[in-house]
Amino acid sequence: MSESETNASPRTGYVPLAVGLILALFLFRLWYCSRFELVGDEAYYWYCSKHLDWSYFDKGPGAAWTIALGTWLFGDSVFGVRFFSVLLSAVTAVSLFGLARMLFSAQVAFRAVLVSAVVPMFAVGGVLMTIDPLSVFFWTAAAITFWKAKDSPRFAPWLATGALVGIGMLAKYTNIAELISFAIFCAWCPEYRRSFRRPHFYAMAMAAVIFVLPVIVWNYRHDWVTVVHLLHRGAVDSHWKFSPGELFAFLGGQAGVISPLLFLGVFAAAGWPGMESSRRVEMRFLRALFWPLVLFYSLLSVNKAGQPNWIAPSYVAGIILLAAGWTAAEKKRRWVRPLAVCAIAIAALETILLHNTYWLHLPRGRDPFDRARGFASIADKASRIATAQGARFFISNKYSLASLLAFYLPGHPDTYRPPADHIQDQFSIWPGYAEKFDTGSALYVADSPRIPRSLRRDFANVTLLEESYSRYREREILKYYFFLCSDLRHTATTPPAIPLPHATEP
Repeated sequence: MSESETNASPRTGYVPLAVGLILALFLFRLWYCSRFELVGDEAYYWYCSKHLDWSYFDKGPGAAWTIALGTWLFGDSVFGVRFFSVLLSAVTAVSLFGLARMLFSAQVAFRAVLVSAVVPMFAVGGVLMTIDPLSVFFWTAAAITFWKAKDSPRFAPWLATGALVGIGMLAKYTNIAELISFAIFCAWCPEYRRSFRRPHFYAMAMAAVIFVLPVIVWNYRHDWVTVVHLLHRGAVDSHWKFSPGELFAFLGGQAGVISPLLFLGVFAAAGWPGMESSRRVEMRFLRALFWPLVLFYSLLSVNKAGQPNWIAPSYVAGIILLAAGWTAAEKKRRWVRPLAVCAIAIAALETILLHNTYWLHLPRGRDPFDRARGFASIADKASRIATAQGARFFISNKYSLASLLAFYLPGHPDTYRPPADHIQDQFSIWPGYAEKFDTGSALYVADSPRIPRSLRRDFANVTLLEESYSRYREREILKYYFFLCSDLRHTATTPPAIPLPHATEP
């Protein structure tokens, strides 16, 4: 325990403060998580959980298996889908506190938890059940076990670290970058370069690979479709071009999801050499965890901007660096504490507003919360139209809409996408409607009036029945089109899905 911790803890009680904050957030999120509808990706992972497999088109099985456990415990409900996201966010906060306390002090640890509580991206990840809560949790847990393993002659902590990295990769493949971070740290610190001469480091890497073997086998059997998709999504398979605007868009997205002042603070702390002399090993460890993913996706974004959540695990180290830098700098510069309070207040306000935007009356298409509104109303209308028209099954033009329909339709029926000559998503791999139905009619629900050629080929008639907006309370959100696809042809076949590069959805 450091001198600063010994002096500060009795006076301020950072551990009880952290426990109180984490518990309060956990209870709030447990109540709040079922107050709004699923978003498209959550519904997609839920649909995958009804078709459990060793892997899927664009992701590993982590999110689907976790949701399967949640819905087994609490039923096919919004709460069942999101329960483990809320639980993981709380456990991740505890782990963040533990890691920061091991590296610095309880004061730094509490401040790291406080910052993570107000970061908009972490607030969203604390409720929505996507791949990120799993990725960030296992990234943090692996960082803790590696910090203990680096000085241990035993294999157990090294193997545990490898297992945690491997399980994290089952949720998000970028977790493999943590092994690279560990290697950079060992190479950077002379006292730990000996790790490359011992079998422990390589045992850790092999443990990670073992956990990912089912995903590798699945991809081998499906023509490496995930690899093709990831190369395409990162624009690695396209002509490389230097586009500074794309990089600025990527960094601007980071500032948006982190909060502008906190974003600047994280990068300032990650590049600030001032603490290197007193906490050399700790600082190098955190920087090794932070920079590799950030630099890799920044480089890719010179060609095409990446999504803001792609480097989410890096902010575990980034937030601790910020908290440590804040704690050290405020002793030397009086303006640091007011600036830190201002940054936290702005981020907290953003996060609070993000939890309920309805009263802002934002224009259609500008409210980020519309991603989680109105789908139950569309499913209800689709159910009534299908009953009136005698439609036997449902088709949609996007994986997200097809998944949301399956979740909100009575009985959670299988839904389908129109056949395509390339793999678009997991729906292209699952059996299509032509393999399950010999005849009958379907209701095609889409957010576009365009009718795919495959539907005109597979059905005798495709007729627009109705146009309607999804609704939340009295507010119209998005327009949807309802088509009756009559008389499935006996000759209808699902063409072979060729794993060509193709974006899944805009």
